[in-house]
Amino acid sequence: MKIHPALLTAFLGAALFGGCATGPSFESYSATLAPVKETEGRIWFYRPSKMFGAAVQPAVRLNEEKIGKAQPGSFFYADRPPGGYEVKCTTEWSDKCQLSLAAKDTKYIRLGMMVGVFVGHVIPKEVDEATALKELKKCKHITAEDGKAEK
Repeated sequence: MKIHPALLTAFLGAALFGGCATGPSFESYSATLAPVKETEGRIWFYRPSKMFGAAVQPAVRLNEEKIGKAQPGSFFYADRPPGGYEVKCTTEWSDKCQLSLAAKDTKYIRLGMMVGVFVGHVIPKEVDEATALKELKKCKHITAEDGKAEK
């Protein structure tokens, strides 16, 4: 059986980029948001890589509540009251990080990829604002239909 090169290219393109976010950029989206409430803090979640591990898109859980999915090249946020939080992503095993959120605070969680035995792992890690803002320039917003459960 002979496969036409254009068909193969289309298939590979769909496989690589089918799960990539297509919403507005971080700069344009964040400019439309109301400021975080006085009694809450904001947590931004993002996965900068669009190529490596594109098929691996586990749920992102904040204190065991599904709040989104680790979609390549995407970002989303959650506003929450002050307190301690655990961010967890599960594939073959669970990877997590802890953070402390204060009122009016903004935190950034990078959802990085790591090679696994059978499937890649998404590793949540808190990063500084300068690093996050640089990496977020290449990401697009995802909506509830794409995996974000807004509150």
